[in-house]
Order: sequence, then C-alpha cells, then structure tokens
Amino acid sequence: MGRVAKAAEIPANGLTGSSAVVTDRHGTVVSDTGSLSKWEDYTVKYDWSIRDGQPIASGDTATVELPNGAIAPVDLSFPIVDNNGQTVGNFVIKAGQTTGTITFNNVLSQTGTNRSGTLEFYAKGTSDSDVHYGWIVNKIGWISGYDNNGLPSKLTWNVAFNPENQSLGTVVVKDTLSPNQTFVPGSVIAYTGTYNDAGNFVQSGTITPEVSVNGSNLTFTFSNVTTAVNMVYNSKLSNVSSGSSNWTNTATMNGSTVSGNVSYGGSGTGNGDNGNDIGAGDPVGKVIFSKQDAETKAKLSGAEYELQDATGEVIQSGLTTDANGEIAISDLVPGDYQFVETKAPAGYELDSTPIKFTIAAQDTATPVQVSQGDTKTPVEPETGSVVLNKTDATDGKALAGAVYDLKDATGTVIKSGLTTDEQGQLTVDGLTPGDYQFVETKAPTNYDLSSAPLPFTITAGQTAAVAVKATDEPETSGGEEPGTPEEPGKPEPGTPEEPGTPEEPGKPEPGTPEEPGVTEPEKPGTGTPAPENPGTETPTPGHPNVTAPGSSNQGNGSNGANGGSSSSNQPGQPGTGTKPGTGSSMTTLPQTNEQPQRLYAALGLVLAGILVALGLHFYRRRSN
Repeated sequence: MGRVAKAAEIPANGLTGSSAVVTDRHGTVVSDTGSLSKWEDYTVKYDWSIRDGQPIASGDTATVELPNGAIAPVDLSFPIVDNNGQTVGNFVIKAGQTTGTITFNNVLSQTGTNRSGTLEFYAKGTSDSDVHYGWIVNKIGWISGYDNNGLPSKLTWNVAFNPENQSLGTVVVKDTLSPNQTFVPGSVIAYTGTYNDAGNFVQSGTITPEVSVNGSNLTFTFSNVTTAVNMVYNSKLSNVSSGSSNWTNTATMNGSTVSGNVSYGGSGTGNGDNGNDIGAGDPVGKVIFSKQDAETKAKLSGAEYELQDATGEVIQSGLTTDANGEIAISDLVPGDYQFVETKAPAGYELDSTPIKFTIAAQDTATPVQVSQGDTKTPVEPETGSVVLNKTDATDGKALAGAVYDLKDATGTVIKSGLTTDEQGQLTVDGLTPGDYQFVETKAPTNYDLSSAPLPFTITAGQTAAVAVKATDEPETSGGEEPGTPEEPGKPEPGTPEEPGTPEEPGKPEPGTPEEPGVTEPEKPGTGTPAPENPGTETPTPGHPNVTAPGSSNQGNGSNGANGGSSSSNQPGQPGTGTKPGTGSSMTTLPQTNEQPQRLYAALGLVLAGILVALGLHFYRRRSN
C-alpha cells in the first residue's frame, strides 16, 4: 500500500494519560489518579487506534503517557501481538518514567484500516499523603531479582507491626505465599525501631524471630516486643511468563489480616485490515517542500512541519527541512494534504499558514512542488537608560519637583513633563543609542530655574544607566526688585498746585550784635510802628513772602536807624524774635498762605508713601 516516508512518530488515539483506565488490585476504578499511593501497584489500561489511511513503517513509534500521579515501578518490556499471536510491535518503559514507547515492525505496514489494540501494564503511585499509624500489621513487596531473560526471579516481602511502640510481649505473625513462590531460608532480617512523622522507619536494633515453614505457610514468633518491628524476607519465583504476572502474600497478626501484592509485566494487542480501497498496487505520489527566506529566497534549514490530511488530522510530525531547505515525502496515496509549520528556523517568524497540495491519481509520477517563505524576526534595537539626579547647589540635598523636557540631538522634544521624585531622581528607559539633553522647564519651589541644556550620550551595548547631575540655586531672600509704581493721576482743576520750589535762601550774615544792655529797646508806641495786620495783603498762592536775612525792611514805617532790624523767615520756619541791638526790632507774623502749604506738603508725603506701599504689595503678589 502507499505510505509516507519513515516517520519518527505516528499519531495514535487513546494513548494519553487522560485516556487510560486505572484500577487498584481489587479491580476498583480510581478516578483521582493524583492520590495514587506509592506503596500500591495499579493496573493501567489503554484502548488505542490509528486512523484509516495512516501509513505505518517498520521503526515507526507511538508515545504512551501514564496518568497523572503514576510512574513505572520497574524497567518493563513486552511484545504487542495480533489475534494470530504475531508480534506487531514492542512496548518499553523505564523505572520511574511517566512515558513509554510502542515501536512497530512491518506487520501493520500492509494494513490500511481498523488499526487498533489494547495496552495494559502495572504502575505505582507517587503520593505518600496517607501516612498514619492506625494499623496493626502492614505488608508490601517488590521484585528484587531477575533471570538471564530479564524476567523476575525473586521477590522481597516486607512485614511491619506495632507502629506505636506498645509492649506486646510475644507476637506471632502467620504468612501465606501465593502459588509459584518458595520461601528462601535464612533470608529473614527483623529490625526494631520507631516511625517518624514522615512515616519512615528509623532503625534502633535487631530482633530474631523463630521461623516455622509448612509449604506456603510461614510462622514468625517474636518474644518481648516493645518497639515497632520491620521484617523482610525473600521468596523464589517459578513459572514466570513473559507477559503479565501477579503475586500476593497474606499476613495475619492478633486477628488482623493484611495482603501484599507484586505485579509485573503487561500485555498488548494490535490488529488491522488491508482494506479494499488501499492495496499494494495503488499509485502513490511524492511531494517536495522548499523553505526559503521571504525576501532573499535563501534556502532555510531547521524549519519543522507537520503533514496533515485535508481535515487537519496529523499524518506525520517532526518533519525538518534539510541543509537545502527541503522536505521530501514519497509514497503518498492520492488525496489532499497540507504542511503546517510548527517551528520556524532560528531568527525567523513562525508562519502557521497551511501550505496545501494534492496528489493526483492520474499523475503520480511527477513530484508535487510546494514552498513557503519566512520573514526574519525584527531585531529589537539595543537601548539604554539615563538617571538624572537633582540636588541643591549649596548643600547637595535631593530636590523633588523639578520638571524637565528630554530632547534629541536636533532639539526635538521626545518626552516632556519628566519630574524628579522624592530622591531627586528621574529615570528614562528604552533610549536608542545617540545624543540627548535634559532641559529644565520648571524649578522646584523656592529655587531659580536653570534652563541650560544637560547633554548626555547613550552608547550601544552599555549595561549601566547613564548618570546626569543637575543643580539649582535657591532663590535670594529679598526676591526681585519691586516694579515702578504707577504715577498718580493728575489733580483735577481747582486743586491747589504744589508750591513752587523756593529759592535757596542765602546764608544769613547777621550784623555784629551790640553788647546786651547798651541800648534799651523802645517801648511800644514810642515811635515803633504797629505790626501789620495779618491778611491786609493777600500774597499770590505758591509764592511765599520771604524776606532775605540781612535786608532792610523798607516801607514798613520803621526808621531803620541802625539797620539792626532783620527778618529771617525761612520756609517752614516762623519769624525770629527780636534780636538785641541798638535799634528797634520787629516781629514778622506768618503769612496767611503758609499753613495750607504745609498741609499740602504733608498730604503729598502721605500719598507718596501709600503709592510705594501699594507697589510693593502688588509686586510681591506677582512674585508668589
């Protein structure tokens, strides 16, 4: 019949762990395989099949998975046979493993339909969560020897009792061997000790029982038992078959009975039909698949594919392109197929798009050519990182709240709003190699902005972050100079004008005063004119009447005999009193316009002070 080229693995149904049926030694199905005890043997059974039309060649294999929580107790190998007793394959599994392998010979290569069979062998559990001490006597066994054909030849039985270290005195254990076992004299070893919390026996000494043998019935008598006892002995096997075997052993103590079981081997069957649609003379075709680079068309090795039928069922897996980027499959019966990539070549993207092709019955001589191109995996550019550390320029303390822009070498802003944390740091990752700069856009509170760029460079291949240092100066205590206050508005008409600046009075040069007492001042009314009446002559506003010191007061009725009378009325000062002298003196009263002028001057000073205060107030508000 037509078939594909030799395959490493044949897809078979029913050989997964979830497909297996697990039973204990009493024949009870165990559904929770995670609880399988490591002290027990279990039967694992599979019903398997291979789809119709699936080619099978000598050396092809199928993988068998154990259920969760089960492992192989020993190395195991046995044949798979058909209904006529002819071997169609062999099953192998190693001790402690969770998967085994069926390897087919060429018997099923001539079949095309109804390929199915059974597989059954023993496994043990892995759970030790059932540790307890509620038992009186316990028993397990295992294979401890093999003959030249690899079949079991000797068993070791383990009998334990008194796990709670009671004082039992004399103890009698009766043991019964199943058929095809013979007790091995001198093989008994009994240990005294205790069991720890993990359920393991801790040896402290030995004890020697009296042994009595009557065929398959054994009697062990122990004296003065005060501790736990762990005894082992051997039995020799006979009539061991190459298939499945099972041996038991039953122990009784103080009315309590327990059995041990040792299982070995397994069995398997496999059958198939030739089928009417597929025969040895049917035409077969060939396909050549080519794998290449999608751009350069270079041949690509190492790509892995599955060959599937038109429904997507896997016919062959693990097909790998060779050094020429090709997969060649011959002996394909006419029909529709497809290649599906399961692993891309190194450095390329996986493309799981099915590549469909057809083997035509009328043209099987010409190989079908199909191909697929893969695209290279984009290479991620190497990147680096930078850490900016912001500190006070005077005391070096970390400054939080500084805001920066990150710019590239052209000055283009890449990231903005980067803000230093409580440690005064900000970090930027994923920067491609090149030149960059930080520019401060907002200083921390109470610090001056430093807008000078802080350049740095990311170098290809660098592993450590680039460190950038930045400092800010604290603001000066007085802040900026206040702005010029606004000019006051121009007074409305009717408001008296500011008095003009009076002329700087000349420095008075008083005459030489006469010695006091030389001349008596004249009495009023003896020739001295009366003082002028205030207000008899209204002076022009803004022009105070100032009499220069030292000048004679003409036209005032004074005779001015000796020129000793003078008025020294400086702005803002009252007239001076009469100086002693030989002539008459006069007292000049304040002019009527002098008091308003003083009032205006005082008001002007107050207004100017208010304006300055307001100017400072508004400036400080703008600064904050």
